[in-house]
Amino acid sequence: MELQLESLKYQDIAVQSVVKIFEGTEKNTFDNSCKEGIRSNNNTLSLHEVESNIKNILLENGISEEVANLSNDKDICVEMETGTGKTLVYVKTIYELFKHHGFTKFIILVPSVAIRQNIIGTFKSFNKQLESIYGFKPNAFEYDSKKLQKVTQFIEDQHPQVMIMTLASFNSEDKILNQAQREDLFNNKPFIEAIAYTNPIIIMDEPQEGMDTENSIRQIAKLNPLYKIRYSATHKVMKNLLYRLTPYDSYKDGLVKKIEVLTVTEKNDEATLKIELAEIQFGKGDPKVKLKAWHLNKSTNKIDFKVTGWLNQNDNLGDKTNNPSYLNYTIANINKSLKTGLTTVTFSNGTEILEKQISGGLANIWALQIEWLIHRHFTKSQKLESKGIKCLSLIFIDRVSNYMGETPIIKNLFIEKYKGIYPEYNQGKVPSNEHIQSIQGYYFAQKASGEFADNEGGVKEQSKIYELILKGKEELLTLSNPVQFVFSHSALGVGWDNPNVFNIATLNNSYSEIKKRQEIGRGLRICVNQEGQRIYDALDVDDNERINQLTVIPNETYETFVTQYQEEIKSVFGTTNAGAGMTHTHKGDAMDAVKFKRNSSAEMDKAFREYWTALAKKTEYTIAFDEENLITSASEFISKITIPDFVIEASSHLIHSITEEGRTETFGGTDKVKQKSYFTPLDLIEELSENTGLSYTTLFSIVTRLTNLNEMVKNPPRFIHEASTIIRNVELDEMIRGLDYNLTGESYPFDFDDFVKNMPTTRFVETPNKGVFDKMIIDSDVERNFSLGADAAAEVICFLKLPSWYKISTPIGNYEPDFGLVMKRKNLKNGNEKEFYFVIETKGTNDINDKKALTESEIYKIRCAMKHFEKLGLEVHYKAPVKEFTYFKTEADKIINAIM
Repeated sequence: MELQLESLKYQDIAVQSVVKIFEGTEKNTFDNSCKEGIRSNNNTLSLHEVESNIKNILLENGISEEVANLSNDKDICVEMETGTGKTLVYVKTIYELFKHHGFTKFIILVPSVAIRQNIIGTFKSFNKQLESIYGFKPNAFEYDSKKLQKVTQFIEDQHPQVMIMTLASFNSEDKILNQAQREDLFNNKPFIEAIAYTNPIIIMDEPQEGMDTENSIRQIAKLNPLYKIRYSATHKVMKNLLYRLTPYDSYKDGLVKKIEVLTVTEKNDEATLKIELAEIQFGKGDPKVKLKAWHLNKSTNKIDFKVTGWLNQNDNLGDKTNNPSYLNYTIANINKSLKTGLTTVTFSNGTEILEKQISGGLANIWALQIEWLIHRHFTKSQKLESKGIKCLSLIFIDRVSNYMGETPIIKNLFIEKYKGIYPEYNQGKVPSNEHIQSIQGYYFAQKASGEFADNEGGVKEQSKIYELILKGKEELLTLSNPVQFVFSHSALGVGWDNPNVFNIATLNNSYSEIKKRQEIGRGLRICVNQEGQRIYDALDVDDNERINQLTVIPNETYETFVTQYQEEIKSVFGTTNAGAGMTHTHKGDAMDAVKFKRNSSAEMDKAFREYWTALAKKTEYTIAFDEENLITSASEFISKITIPDFVIEASSHLIHSITEEGRTETFGGTDKVKQKSYFTPLDLIEELSENTGLSYTTLFSIVTRLTNLNEMVKNPPRFIHEASTIIRNVELDEMIRGLDYNLTGESYPFDFDDFVKNMPTTRFVETPNKGVFDKMIIDSDVERNFSLGADAAAEVICFLKLPSWYKISTPIGNYEPDFGLVMKRKNLKNGNEKEFYFVIETKGTNDINDKKALTESEIYKIRCAMKHFEKLGLEVHYKAPVKEFTYFKTEADKIINAIM
């Protein structure tokens, strides 16, 4: 199987966001980038010019300078949700950086073996396809201290070089790269110094995994990077954030699987002697603990599972909880292990409880988790295999001995449950022991001694499974390969994922401390079939028909799981609104489901049906370009370009002190010396054509009308970049000017149930008064405040968050407006009452020209939508953007007053 390369717009934006940092630099060639046998990366832009480029990129991507943490550090961040192709994005970026700027030296730093193997696998999977697009193939290799000739090639070669290495390869002075007393030095230099001469671009994969310690920063600096580019979903250090794809955006746009959280937790367990260790205090005096246990309220005769006060040695739990069931539980000892650092409480009856350990019948909980995992696996497999899609399930465990030890309880439970469930889905057949063995795969962080292998043959088998899971992603995806269930420790938690993981279970002794975004992320990728093609669901697909759905079976309640997930989202984005929605399936007692109740008002029903009749009309668009207008406008705007002189700038900063909190300094001034520029010859027409897609003839007409070609001579790459940007904007403006919509004669169907089908139920606001339904789905605080304002407005008859399947086609992609609303107004002269129909797009601004709050794409889509609604006639009034309901009300009054 060969995974197929896709052209995905969001990935292209992420790639170009990095490439555009260097717009205007002289392209690297042998003549300007090779010295003393070393080919290096060179950037001719000043820090000010790079900062200007970054600001333009932030503007295009709708990221504020504050959120981006704009700085002059040569440190860039790209943030992409797990499962959206981060590795492929930076691999493509390497190709693009060589194509546009001639950069040839790249180092990919990784924190783990799993991530390193994933990168190598990505290069192998897509090398041929990328070579057919770009016409070259970089030399990508894994650093090996025993093969220093590859490092020598990296330093000298003119061809693009990609060295993939871990921090451990050079993070101490005794590492081979740092050694200065070797016989095989590079031109009498330690290899680390020779690499530094190449000014490599360093790509940091998951940099939060140890790449920002004091030692790591010092060692990476020795490599003398041209720039560091960080790629992660969960950055800890944020500098110059160029691109952000949030969990919510990736979820909403169908770029990842939908998530189902299937919980298996104890219910109605008051009769158990459940005890948990809630809090510990060591320090002055004797150690103390707070325990969570069943408390009996004698006045109400109710039992609650809650935390006690502080307890000491010899305290009786029965006395402290008023629960006679615990009278045999007196604290005998409170001890903290020197080896593990965990606290144990021992009772007089011999019972022990460990810090973070779940109380209750662990084996029973695991058995149910495994049972539901296997049921989900078989159900999905039967649906997927007919489409050529293999279903994989991943099981996290926190003690390897529970699967590989002498009494492997989890492995035994799995075999028992699989044997029992298999016949239900296979015409009553019983699976053989060989079959059950063959469907299991595992990867644990095994020591070189082969700790978990019984014999030499076992070591070989372990090696085969390791190769399959970490290196053989494509083979694991084939239906002919028997492995379907992968057991793993947290070693597989970051850096490994597989597009066909459809189920994840966490079977731990303690509540899961795996980051929820990591835990979910192992299975978020869109699945692939046997041809290696990604198979997407339609955005309006019914839940029962959905292919891409990940089932997560955690060892905690849904509320705990989601709360921790939201806290992780909030810590990164400052709000939980960036997170993905989830569905919840509880196996046990029935849960209260969120239901949408339709407002039964006859006035509202009639008004909305008539409104929908007007709104539901479909359109198609045509575009008529006026080439002369495009040539005239483009040449006028390009003629206004001024390119700053090439100067060397000296600046003085007097540093008074440097502390952990920062530094204090005094600015001493700057001095600039004008320099003569030398650039590689460029074909102006060819470069503009490649950047804009316009024909040579049209571009020749534009260039011959320019009055400032002397500016181009100062810095041709910079001039071409600015001219290309102007031409693209003029093209878009001309597109809007020549855009026309026509009614197709078709309409969207009407069914009240369709408006709330497949709706996420985790983010809504109550709208009992004017909502078509008693709840309104919201995606942001702006939508929430608008909904509350509309629900309280006397003149509003009804309003609704428009469903995601209501789309308007535009030349730059489909557009989905936010709200539909009906208002009424009585004419004071004749007493007649009239209804007015509105469609509203809510944003964080009321100004369509506010480029800090709106991206270029949003602005152009809104402008296209205006033309669409104009074609519907005066029946439907479109208002965008709208930040708050009071602003909309004022604008709506103007429209209504003009009509009446």
